[in-house]
Amino acid sequence: MGTEIKTWQIIDGKLTSVVTALKDEGRTEPYDLEPWLASNPEIIGADIMIIGRQVMTKSGPIDLLGIDKSGNTVII
Repeated sequence: MGTEIKTWQIIDGKLTSVVTALKDEGRTEPYDLEPWLASNPEIIGADIMIIGRQVMTKSGPIDLLGIDKSGNTVII
């Protein structure tokens, strides 16, 4: 079974569910969603700085790697 990823958009300052898939809109996670999250890390959490994208590890790539204001590693 695949992973379901919900899509949201901000309309008039409110988060609204989009009843479609990224694929249906011609969008992909690595080329559309990741750059957007990397440029808007406050969506993930307050005080997170993204320090890497597609960071290779022994287990495979990490989509986004960040660090919070306390110096904790944040893996997305």
